[in-house]
Amino acid sequence: MIKIKHFDHISTASQNQKRELNLFTNFFGFNIRTEWHSEEGFNGIGFDVPGKDRVGWELLVPDNSESYLHTFLKANKGVGVHHVSMQIDSAEQAIKILRENSIEPLITNDGSHHNVYIHPKRGGSGLLFQLFEGDPWNDPSIPEPSFTHSDNTLGIKKIHHIGQAVMNQVDIQNRYGALFGYHSVMKGPRKKNSDFITNVMQTQTNEIHWELISPTNEKSFIKKFINERGEGVHHVTFIVENWEKAMNACYFHNIDTFDLYKSSINGAAYLECFLHPKDTAGMLVQLVWEEKEGIWL
Repeated sequence: MIKIKHFDHISTASQNQKRELNLFTNFFGFNIRTEWHSEEGFNGIGFDVPGKDRVGWELLVPDNSESYLHTFLKANKGVGVHHVSMQIDSAEQAIKILRENSIEPLITNDGSHHNVYIHPKRGGSGLLFQLFEGDPWNDPSIPEPSFTHSDNTLGIKKIHHIGQAVMNQVDIQNRYGALFGYHSVMKGPRKKNSDFITNVMQTQTNEIHWELISPTNEKSFIKKFINERGEGVHHVTFIVENWEKAMNACYFHNIDTFDLYKSSINGAAYLECFLHPKDTAGMLVQLVWEEKEGIWL
């Protein structure tokens, strides 16, 4: 198992920096932490995200016609989650373990970060994983910063999980268990549904959860998703502080919600809904409010 020290960030690639910057700051309520230009042909913006675990977000935008990001944007049919990034203890250990599991990584080393990449088609099940040895971009030892945005933001408390659409949950669970130490903590769905099954896993650092979601029949919307886009990120889930505030933010920004669901666990209520990818940087977003912290999962 690869020793993971910190789940550092989620990265979005887009051709429209102005639109995504407005979304991430004025709707999601993220803070800009840093901005940079890469000689690899893109501009980058790093964001602080609410949450004591210090899992951050990143926006990458190609700055010329030769940027490698265009390949992703074409294959993805536009903006979307480009990769996830995890700080590791040893790049050499990661390379050894990946090869023992018949996964040949992509390797770079710029002197400050020794990067080990798992390709979406060679071990990542539709998602690029960046494993890096070096200092974190989103340092978990630094206290959570202040977020002072207007009342028209969602009021996010933290990133709860990434949902990944896959055909074979057993294979992926076994692979992620062997590579990253992920382990199952809940299988569902909680709501009765014959179209898909879910498997929520705890990650090694406990900073974020990971959900596998798979179709159970040919007519499943998850099967349609995989047929159209391939395996990969299906949704990202945020916990919000106040449901009314979150709904008001959606109304203010003209973002429709759908699949509203209300229930309770052990007497504590929770609410959830979804936001369409066309409104939220190419990713399906799930919002969850809990009457009692941690009751939802």
